[in-house]
Amino acid sequence: MEIHDIVTIAQGALPIMNPTTPEKVLAAGEAAGLSPVSRVVEVGCGNGTILALWGEGFGISGIGIEQRRPACETAEQLFAEAGLDTRISVLCMDGRDFVADELFDCAVCIGASHIWNGFEPALHAMLDLVHDAGTIVMGERYWRHDGAPPEFAREWTEVLTEYEVLRTVRDAGLDLAAVVRASEDDWDRYESGIWQSLLAWLAAHPDHPDRDELAGYLRQIQDEYFGYGREHMGWAMYVLVPAAG
Repeated sequence: MEIHDIVTIAQGALPIMNPTTPEKVLAAGEAAGLSPVSRVVEVGCGNGTILALWGEGFGISGIGIEQRRPACETAEQLFAEAGLDTRISVLCMDGRDFVADELFDCAVCIGASHIWNGFEPALHAMLDLVHDAGTIVMGERYWRHDGAPPEFAREWTEVLTEYEVLRTVRDAGLDLAAVVRASEDDWDRYESGIWQSLLAWLAAHPDHPDRDELAGYLRQIQDEYFGYGREHMGWAMYVLVPAAG
């Protein structure tokens, strides 16, 4: 089964496909200075919930970019139902192929740095989408410390410590304006939603040829979470602004 299909099954029903809450998404938007004059682009926008929250909360306009067709359709429906479809739209395409006709006030990559294989290349991709005074919001996993067991750390070579995140941000000519961190409850709720979606799919497809693969995926992500991830890995949204001075 293709990874995009697995993601759709596992996370398609989640309003926010990351371990955070609407309140924290709004806090990140406030820290980024979003307002009715802000044009925002979110690469890897999933079901469109973050852009919808900012559209309703701050009056932003903008574009969501998402490669998975089911997520694009969900986002389009969400924007239409919220009365935001005249201000916020979706492009169903690979985010790496997007070229902005006009630079944005804010570029967003929340839980989608894997599109560029890591935080640093994703950050530079966001910089290419904003004007000189633009802000960036990144949502990213991080190591809580540098003592993760090697057998686990080798599986997540793209994940940085937060100090490495900070150094990468500064090296890119930016300052860190705010961090909005996931709590342990946020992580548990997010992971539990994924497990429940997978279990529901397995129950509904007892004879599907990919059933064993999906069951194996469920057990793998649970092993990772309880074996190492719960203790060693965190997640946060980082609000980045042009460097002072």
